[in-house]
Amino acid sequence: MVAAYAPELGALVGRAVGVGIVAAAAGTERALAEERPARVILIGTAGALPGSGLAIGSIVVVARALLIVRPGEYVPGILSSAAEADAALADECARKLAAPLVTVASGIGITSSDEEAARLAATAQVEHLESFAMLSVARHRAAATAVLAIANVVGKNAHDEWRANRERAEAAAIAAARALTGA
Repeated sequence: MVAAYAPELGALVGRAVGVGIVAAAAGTERALAEERPARVILIGTAGALPGSGLAIGSIVVVARALLIVRPGEYVPGILSSAAEADAALADECARKLAAPLVTVASGIGITSSDEEAARLAATAQVEHLESFAMLSVARHRAAATAVLAIANVVGKNAHDEWRANRERAEAAAIAAARALTGA
């Protein structure tokens, strides 16, 4: 079990790997090298993209994470802009939690415009900073997915909503992880 930062783990046995794409990639690499797990589940909070129909506090399981490429940017062909979760693990988690499988958009920062949120909603249902990094690092070393609780709607009010709902969403993600592990 890994999370971006310690409060998302609560009392669960796991490791905080770091906030954001760079820190999460490095932290996940360290955790995998030291622990050598067969399976990795990232837990945390996320934002629902417009039109996803996801309510605050609801649980989702990540099937795929896309690197956010903002207008005016491009991704060199050698760099993958998508990272897949382990399908069997994601399906198992979704079934046990009665949660939908989703595509996540992961960027350097949190989207703070309604227009950009609407653009991202064309290809993803959720925004979460660390999913792409963790799945990219884990793909050749362990079966991996993420279990996330919705804390906000992505857009201009996202940060205020996340602050208002963070603790409740963290508790929901921790409860989902406990349901998966029996802890």
